[in-house]
Amino acid sequence: MPFVFTVLAAMSCAQNGSQYRLTSNNSFPFVIPWDDAVAGTATDVSFLNEKPAGKNGFIVVKDGVFVEEKTGKRVRFFGTNLGARAAFPLKEDAPKIAAHLAKMGVNIVRFHHLQNDWDKDFGMIWKKGKEQIEFDRVQVDRLDFFIAELKKQGIYTNMNLQTTRKMIPELGVPASAMEVPSYQKKLDKMNEKMIALQKQYARDLIDRVNPYTKLKYKDDPAIMVVEINNENSLVGWPGEQPGAGLEKWPEPFLTELKTKWNKWLAGKYGSDAKLTQAWPSRDTRVAKSATNAATKWTWENQSNSDVVFAQGSVDREGSPELKATINGHNGPAWHIQAHLGGLNLVDGKVYTVQFDGKADRKIALNIDSRLDKPDWRFLGLGGSVSLGTEWKNYSLSFTASGTEPNHARIGFVLGDVRGTLWVKNLTVREGSLETGVESGQSLVQGNIGIPSAAASPKFRDYATFLVEVEAKYSKNMRDFLRNELGFKKANIVDSQIAWGGLTSMVREKEMEFADNHEYWNHPTFLGTDWDPKNYRVDRKALVNDPQLGTLKNLSLYRVAGKPYSISEYNHPAPSDFQSEMMPLYGAVGALQDWDILYTFAWDGTGSREKNDTVDSFFDFAKNPAKKGFFPATALLFRLGLMAPLNKSQVIPVDEKTWQTSMTPHGLVENPDILHVRYSLGKGTDTTTRPSAGSSSASISGEQGQKVVHIESDKALSVAGFIGGKTIKTEV
Repeated sequence: MPFVFTVLAAMSCAQNGSQYRLTSNNSFPFVIPWDDAVAGTATDVSFLNEKPAGKNGFIVVKDGVFVEEKTGKRVRFFGTNLGARAAFPLKEDAPKIAAHLAKMGVNIVRFHHLQNDWDKDFGMIWKKGKEQIEFDRVQVDRLDFFIAELKKQGIYTNMNLQTTRKMIPELGVPASAMEVPSYQKKLDKMNEKMIALQKQYARDLIDRVNPYTKLKYKDDPAIMVVEINNENSLVGWPGEQPGAGLEKWPEPFLTELKTKWNKWLAGKYGSDAKLTQAWPSRDTRVAKSATNAATKWTWENQSNSDVVFAQGSVDREGSPELKATINGHNGPAWHIQAHLGGLNLVDGKVYTVQFDGKADRKIALNIDSRLDKPDWRFLGLGGSVSLGTEWKNYSLSFTASGTEPNHARIGFVLGDVRGTLWVKNLTVREGSLETGVESGQSLVQGNIGIPSAAASPKFRDYATFLVEVEAKYSKNMRDFLRNELGFKKANIVDSQIAWGGLTSMVREKEMEFADNHEYWNHPTFLGTDWDPKNYRVDRKALVNDPQLGTLKNLSLYRVAGKPYSISEYNHPAPSDFQSEMMPLYGAVGALQDWDILYTFAWDGTGSREKNDTVDSFFDFAKNPAKKGFFPATALLFRLGLMAPLNKSQVIPVDEKTWQTSMTPHGLVENPDILHVRYSLGKGTDTTTRPSAGSSSASISGEQGQKVVHIESDKALSVAGFIGGKTIKTEV
């Protein structure tokens, strides 16, 4: 077995009390050629790939891991994302790009954002001028050829279906669909017309013979994964209460949702009498609030916008009054917030936030509950109220999950507000104020409304309805791919496991594996979303984050008994600390015994591109600070040189756990991902077998100058602030 030695020094580290920064005087250009496929060099790990991909049959799941169908040999995968123009290289460039990826250790690629309409010259599957409607046959031919070239190099394909397609009126969708943001996500899992369009797209894209492999896509063992719908859950995004925002859908979609909801209720209860009995009106709130005389408002204005905050005297309910004036703001909504922190909330308990509020004009006020320290995670409340010019009392209930003692906060997200608002008499009480069936509503009339965010039998019914509608969509699409298009052996996944929180365990239960995404210091766009020039990446090192933040989040979402894939991960440029990503990602992925590690993303290279400039915050293809670690990461992870941790813990969940905890964070105390393998499930995790070797891991150093040291008898990875330090190893 080869020995892999990987050492990372963060680009900016304290030495002798001063900071060292790269400048034009002490640095030089370092470009890794896009077409380098020279064999036998120190960076050539192409020998890891069995060629062609699928040589030993389909990649299937056995005992919770991926194995070759013919040999039964376990296979781990290291890959990247090819989106937009990167998915459609010129035919003269495609063999070179494929060979270079193989040399770097890649054995799977994820074809993503083929449906985009922003890369009109080289990077979309649509015919120019017929976006969202008609394929460009030249682009399809380039894609087919590239997939065949990747296969020759032992590189498997993950084909994404719904990613960034806009459901436009020309497709027969009501024009109001364009009012639903983010490519009509959520809506496209409920609306029947949109579901039919997704099926037709899949038929057009992959129900074909690839002329260069001479195989239908369904029969090609190199087509390993089909992903149905990227980052999408009808239930909600990570950090949302179930159903958040659906009540704002335009017509006719809101009526469609209400009709399905009333039909579901009629099927469950059958009569208004039973519904009224199931939804009682009651007040279970206790008298004492979690706020007190010591509670203070804190606020933030990260974009230095025209905002004035003021805190008044403590009101009768034991919290201070708040006044906020927002005259202008150019950044994301969450850059302006006011919050009451230091609250002691308990996992699994129901709480009601109640306050009096008004504004100098009608405004929508978004309210959430989060941890008041890193990782600032969502604790269960995510809703909104409409303030008017007169004082009014507002109430929102939620079930707390993921809390830590004395570290919960209630926050008001104000970046979308313009004007002045006042809040007073805010309380956070255990218990809830529940309202049953509203006056004038009944099953007979079929007019039961969409409930607001609350912890009540009514809202639990609504969340369960959404979970079941989404699960029906997943099964429908999976059955279509399996039975109508004939993808009997490809591994199918609907969406990422964190989308929808623990409700995703219901949605994804029939899928072969679980997939997830995370980003450390994702770019914050200060104006228009995805503006390539007006954004910010926070200058923070992951090694300094408690419990290695993003890697901890990924670790807690692995599903027992299934392979685990991370199809998007990045520490974006231009952070000084981006080079810590690969040693940490590869080593922690190995310790946790994951099955596929992808990077996001591999931008376009080739003879028509500028190949010597890091011109994208996400790009790996031209970024040596991360790409330079590809061969070592591939060796370490794919060969299992870093032995998985022997100690494992199954976090107990079932299909109804989400009713008391939407995320796994509150279900495990002080997770330690460097010493314990985690998974979600019941009983014993069949994928946590004893390791053949052993690995050790530790975090050392003073605050702000941490070092993560991970090693086995075959590999060593050190990441962090190592300047001026001696690193001792046992191997």
